Amino acid sequence: MATHYAQGTLIWVKHEEEVWMQAEIVTSNDKEIIVKTAEDPNGRIVLGPNEPIFLRTSDVFTSEGLSVLDDLTQLTHLHEPAVLSSLQNRFDIDKIYTFTGPILIALNPFKSIPGLYDEEVLTSFITTKPSGKPHVFSTSNASYRGICDRRKSQTVLISGESGAGKTETTKFVMKFLALAGSADGQVTSVEKQVLESNPLLEAFGNARTLRNDNSSRFGKFIELQFRPSTGGASGAVQTGLSGESLRLCGARIRHYLLEKVRVCEQQEGERNYHIFYEACAAAASLKFDRKEYHFPQVLSKDKVKEDMVIDLEGFGELTNYAFLTRSTCKTLKDVDDIEMFERRINAMATIGIKKEDVAEVLHMIAAVLNLGNTKFDAPPNNSEGSMVMQECAASIAVVEKLLGISTGDLEKALCNTTRVTRTEKIRSPINVRQAADNRDALARALYGIVFNFIVHSTNLSIGYIDDVKLFVGVLDIFGFECFKMNSFEQLCINFTNERLQQFFNSFVFKLEEQLYEREGIPWDALDFPDNQDSVDLLQGKGTGVFAMLDEECMVPNGSDQGFCNKLIKQHKGNRRFDEIKTKPTWFVIKHFAGPVSYCTDSFLDKNRDQLSNDLIECMGNSSNQFVANLFRQDVKFAEVLNKDDTQEQAGPKAGGKKKKYTVSSEFKDQLSSLMDVVDMTEPHFIRCIKPNPQNQPDLFDRKGVTEQLRYGGVLQVVQVSRAGYPVRINHQECWDDYQAVGALKVVSELKHLEDPKIRAQKLLEHLQTELNIPLAKSGQSWAVGKTLVFFKQQAYERIKFARLELLIKSTTLIQATWRGKLRRRMFIAIRLFTRHVEALLRCKQARTDLLKRRSEHSAVVIQAAARRRLARKTFSDIQKKVVKIQAVRRGILGRRNAKEYKKHSAAARLQALVRARKDREVYVALRQSILFAQQRWRMRHAKSQLKKLKQEAKEVGALMAKAQKVQEQASELRKSNEELEAHQLQLQSEKKSLSGKVKQLEDSLQQVQQSFEEMKTQAADAAKLAADHSKTVVEAEKMEGLNKEIADRDVELQGLLKELQELKDTHAKQEEAIKHAEANYQQLLRSTAMQSVGGAPTSAPATTAARTSGRGSSRNVNIQLVGAPGSGKTPLLGALIQEHDPSQSNNFEEQRNNLMVHHQIQVGERLLKFLDCSGNERAAHLVKEWFSRTQWVFVIYSLTDPRSYEKALTLMADARQAGAGVVLFANKYDVKEGQQVQVNMQEAHDKATQAGAFSVEGISLTDAVRFVASQNEQDQGEGDGGQAGADPASPDGQRRSSISAAIDSVKSWFGGAPERGGKAGQGVLRPSLKGTKAMKQARRDADPNADLRPVQELQDSESAVTCICFGQERLHRTYILLATASKDGTVVVYRCYRTEMEIAMLAPDEFRQAESIGAAPPADHSNIAVHSRLVGHSRAITSIFFNLLEDQLVTTSIDKSVRFWNVDSGEMLKVFTDSSPVPVASFLPFNPQVFVAANSNAVLRLVNVQNGMVLQKLKVETEVRALKFDDTGLFLLAGTKSGSIHVLEATDSNTLKFKFKVQLARGGVTCIAFVPAAYGQPPCLLVNTSDSSATIIDCTYGPPAGVLTNLAVRHRVRVAHSLLPLKCCYSPSGQGYLISGSEDKEVYIYSLAKGANYKMHYLKHHQVPVVAVAVNLQDTLLASADSLGRVVLWRRMDFSHIQD
Repeated sequence: MATHYAQGTLIWVKHEEEVWMQAEIVTSNDKEIIVKTAEDPNGRIVLGPNEPIFLRTSDVFTSEGLSVLDDLTQLTHLHEPAVLSSLQNRFDIDKIYTFTGPILIALNPFKSIPGLYDEEVLTSFITTKPSGKPHVFSTSNASYRGICDRRKSQTVLISGESGAGKTETTKFVMKFLALAGSADGQVTSVEKQVLESNPLLEAFGNARTLRNDNSSRFGKFIELQFRPSTGGASGAVQTGLSGESLRLCGARIRHYLLEKVRVCEQQEGERNYHIFYEACAAAASLKFDRKEYHFPQVLSKDKVKEDMVIDLEGFGELTNYAFLTRSTCKTLKDVDDIEMFERRINAMATIGIKKEDVAEVLHMIAAVLNLGNTKFDAPPNNSEGSMVMQECAASIAVVEKLLGISTGDLEKALCNTTRVTRTEKIRSPINVRQAADNRDALARALYGIVFNFIVHSTNLSIGYIDDVKLFVGVLDIFGFECFKMNSFEQLCINFTNERLQQFFNSFVFKLEEQLYEREGIPWDALDFPDNQDSVDLLQGKGTGVFAMLDEECMVPNGSDQGFCNKLIKQHKGNRRFDEIKTKPTWFVIKHFAGPVSYCTDSFLDKNRDQLSNDLIECMGNSSNQFVANLFRQDVKFAEVLNKDDTQEQAGPKAGGKKKKYTVSSEFKDQLSSLMDVVDMTEPHFIRCIKPNPQNQPDLFDRKGVTEQLRYGGVLQVVQVSRAGYPVRINHQECWDDYQAVGALKVVSELKHLEDPKIRAQKLLEHLQTELNIPLAKSGQSWAVGKTLVFFKQQAYERIKFARLELLIKSTTLIQATWRGKLRRRMFIAIRLFTRHVEALLRCKQARTDLLKRRSEHSAVVIQAAARRRLARKTFSDIQKKVVKIQAVRRGILGRRNAKEYKKHSAAARLQALVRARKDREVYVALRQSILFAQQRWRMRHAKSQLKKLKQEAKEVGALMAKAQKVQEQASELRKSNEELEAHQLQLQSEKKSLSGKVKQLEDSLQQVQQSFEEMKTQAADAAKLAADHSKTVVEAEKMEGLNKEIADRDVELQGLLKELQELKDTHAKQEEAIKHAEANYQQLLRSTAMQSVGGAPTSAPATTAARTSGRGSSRNVNIQLVGAPGSGKTPLLGALIQEHDPSQSNNFEEQRNNLMVHHQIQVGERLLKFLDCSGNERAAHLVKEWFSRTQWVFVIYSLTDPRSYEKALTLMADARQAGAGVVLFANKYDVKEGQQVQVNMQEAHDKATQAGAFSVEGISLTDAVRFVASQNEQDQGEGDGGQAGADPASPDGQRRSSISAAIDSVKSWFGGAPERGGKAGQGVLRPSLKGTKAMKQARRDADPNADLRPVQELQDSESAVTCICFGQERLHRTYILLATASKDGTVVVYRCYRTEMEIAMLAPDEFRQAESIGAAPPADHSNIAVHSRLVGHSRAITSIFFNLLEDQLVTTSIDKSVRFWNVDSGEMLKVFTDSSPVPVASFLPFNPQVFVAANSNAVLRLVNVQNGMVLQKLKVETEVRALKFDDTGLFLLAGTKSGSIHVLEATDSNTLKFKFKVQLARGGVTCIAFVPAAYGQPPCLLVNTSDSSATIIDCTYGPPAGVLTNLAVRHRVRVAHSLLPLKCCYSPSGQGYLISGSEDKEVYIYSLAKGANYKMHYLKHHQVPVVAVAVNLQDTLLASADSLGRVVLWRRMDFSHIQD
């Protein structure tokens, strides 16, 4: 019956590449299980009911990131995928050691981890209590404590495959044990010899393999003997570092199965044993064919035991030796062979090998090399024989000389064989192949016997004390091996691991047994696994694999094929054995770690490992006693060499068949002896694991690690644990988790029980019946122990699923209730909306009816008017005809009379007008002259009064500066204030009179102009009449006089106008001077009060009060310290900290060299936030950015440095412009030290007063800080007195209800929503380019983005652009930089010249032409040039950004690197590599020397830019694809591939701490943009996710203040986004816009303004998906890039210069 899983259950499912993959149950029934995976949340996978599924717990986070357990047995679900995932999580953050019950898992990092093996770390583990922290020193200490506390021998079993780090682990174990008992850390000769034995054995027993550069090719068991140490004659017991008296007194090394075949053959990419290469390198370093090597030459003489001369005869360039040229690999990376050779020689001397023996050992090694150069050929007269080739005669001669063999004897032994009969010995030649086999066998035998001598000498030197039984054994043994081609060596190795696994299973079984007995739990031993049958298959007597192999070796003409056939016949049907029918020489053994196929080719030869008797006798008869003795003392050769002695000793009684030597029998005996020793000790297990086959750091191969976990027996621990009760929780946790599943009545009764064990017992008994928990096949399905509750897997799953189903039901009920409440609210709102709409519709219908009635009435009126018009027209026609007749007659008569009348009246009228004009002009001129004279006299009087006021103001300032007492200053100031007010009233009255006079002058001027125009008209008429009528005669002199008089009046009029304008200007200047004097006076009062009173609260300036009251949450820094370098701001801050908050002194000293440092200082009862800013010019723009976020800016300058004063004035102006309160602080420290004052103090006070700042001088910041602190308290008090709950966006200041807000939303649908805040309809971008008339006529007025036009298109290649960014805008050059990165790994930096409008937007004093490169910018948008090209990445670039100073560009790429570039030259400055692709990186805002980078292993790394050191690693649940700091620079927002956002706090300059996590969407996060608070809206994030949406997320800060505590989704908008990593950006135009690329070839623009309902606009120009967008800092230029490599630049056109 299939298990039913609840919906939403987290599980692991099998995966081909990842082995196990995270998934979640969608539906489950008896026939199938449908799941969704983390890789594809939208996809569905159908699983069969019997497919392997393991439960998974949800991720748990701590401040260090994803939680990782030190002991994997503490996992809630103990199974293979949980173990694998936990190991990877720990490995990713450089935690390479992990406990799994009694096993210590050690992952090889393939790199040096700082601080992991330091002396301090080693000393910290030497404790009486074993540490719970997983470390090789912890396991070593546990073994040492075992011999100290329990006086019982210990064994540390170290296993793993080649390259897993067994050798290094063995070194650390031996180093710990040697130093743990040393007296005060002093190493004795024994301990030194033990430590030196490692490098010596490595030289002769280690080699480079495909998997490891220093692979041990033999197994070794090192017994380190310990005994109590006495103080010599006194007999006092000496204690070591651990406080114990046990000291290392002796040691013994046993070795197993040396890989001698490597001497003659190596695969491509591998090397022979190290000693060959090291000796050849030393010989090659000698000049003039010398063979004497004077030791030492590389090592210092004080580090070696003695000097010696070493004979290197037989050695030379390694390329001369056939045994060293089988592979092209000759050297090791970062290894000096000569230095290593001297270390080996020193190790030999240290362990006590004589100089003569050292020379003989090297001679034998050289003989092996020269023996490999010996080649054979058939004699001319015997094709079945063999002889040494003439070319190799020198090599064989060298071998004979080195080994002390007579000339020709060695060649005879190699090329002949001797057969012994009863009567004689017959020597017969052998063929070339057999001779070559003899040569290789002799080479192997020589090297093997030398290795045995090294081990034997080491044991003799160290000394093994027979009567000391207390020891710690360190077993460094080969791990389980399974290759494509497995031979005899692999069978022996895997047999060893089978025996060790059997021992391990029994050990773990005992631990489980002890646990169950300790908890009082019944258990069944039949549940636990065993591999006894596999061991019996290999070592069984008679029928075992090894026994049958030995038997086949003794059979005449025995063969590998015959051996394989016998095995198949004997063991066919055994569950541990199998055959491969397609391969007749292969068989399969199913080991504990899995099945392994073995090829029996050469099995018999390798098992025999025989050397011909001729060669044995040749070696035994050597004149070199060292060589002869080694062969005679060896057990394998003693039978041949000492035959006569053996027979004499045996005598006639010796009979029977002698046991023949084989490798397998010797190995079995050694292994049995080893296991007998290990069985008597307490074991400690270390499993070394190789994380990847490439030997690369930070790379975790899940498939390879899983195989090693299975081979190494780690998962057997899991199997053993699962065989019993795999799930274990404490009593309280059981009650807390599962009381909700039980019946309410039973649970309420059990609540009163005090004993948690009884309460858990009763609860589970109730749940057994309530949930029908299935019983286990043997024993109970659950059990309650003394401290823990134990569950069988099936029972735990049943209870957990019941709890999960209850949670789902409860959650559904809560959600349903909440949704119902929301829907009811929505219904009420909709009903209200509907009634409102109905009322609107009824009003519209009523208006329609009214219009209809009005139209009908109007039709009747129109008809009546039409009829009336027709009748009137008829009457009018008749009337007109009659009148016309009358008019003709009357016209004739009238014209006659009029003609005469006009002649007389025209002349009279002309004369009257001329006389009247003359009189009027005289009167007007006289009146204006009088008024002008009065005005000038009054103006002169006002000037004298103004001069007096200015003089008095200066006197007031002087008196205030000199006054000593506050009361006298106050009375003086009040008196001056009254005088100024009196003068102000007087000036206001004069202003009023002057305004009246100006108005009268304007009226009179207008009358003059009007009369002047009338006179011009009359003159023109008169001239016309004079020309038409010859009877009217005007005298020429009068006309000329009249014209002259008119011209004079024009001149006089212009003069009056000019004087009037001067009067207006003078009046405006007087008003401005009065206002300025009043402002200076008030500011001077405040500054004086601040200097006099110090900490007394005074009233802040109006501007500061306004700024503070409207500050909100955007100004989160209380005081910002700025100034020029050397002005003394940092020492002043340090003195303040020392005075008020000394606890912060250490933090201040550590971070004082950073560009910008945050400090929180307790001043009195207030905790103030300080920002100490560097005076570095390159960081000036960073300092200015913080002005808008700071309440008070302290601008500090030195009284002895005029340059610091000038810099302070510039910073003061910038800070005031940003709206911050400013204190101009003059540092008097240098003056106090005796230096000369070089700054005008009075001028500084005036400048500060004019800028609305406070001016202070002193040697301490205390008074100024208290003053601004009191100002902040006063401002907060005023703010609290206002409308605390008011909505800042509401005009009446009252918070509106949700219904009214909804009504406004409905109104906005009809276009009736009022605009609040900024100009929401302005459109994205500021105008930066003048448009043409044709553009204006073609634009759509209804679209606010109709003026956005593509002005330039760039394309460097057809590879897709992945990301773009702008830079170097704050330098105010004539251009800005645009960096574009492509999928092919290239980066192009363009130079975008500013338009005339952009230049005009910059402050004139900030736009420094001298810093611009090149000439002035040419015409507008056509100026795009390539600034530099950055070539170095080989794959797609994932992110690109400028550093904080914007002089370098930083790029991350899929090619696993982070690179730093010089922007101007394109030179690559630094490269940081990772183990996996790097999606994104970012600088820490307050420490530009550290950057955080994410990789695809879901690890965030903090890296030091200077030295590349990794300062911190933080693990998350999945890959991070977007990083963004908020505007405080303290919180990092990390968007992940799974659609979640992690909030991390930058607590200091080099540490990140996990705060919380928010699940945002189903698709991955591809971009995050931070938007500061503006227009009454809180700070927010703009987030692109690959579920076709962009999300606006509100950021909530506090409590406590300034701490990001929550992220809440404000709104989601639709964007075509499912596959590509699209980017978004923010434009501050209007009330803000979200701009995003899309996969439907358009640029999406959403308005963030209140009431705009996130209205969407789009820009069409691209023909393929738009991948990235960016807006420059000035908000005038938009860049969009697509997947074909095109970058389009957009600008907003300006049509203000074109008239309608």
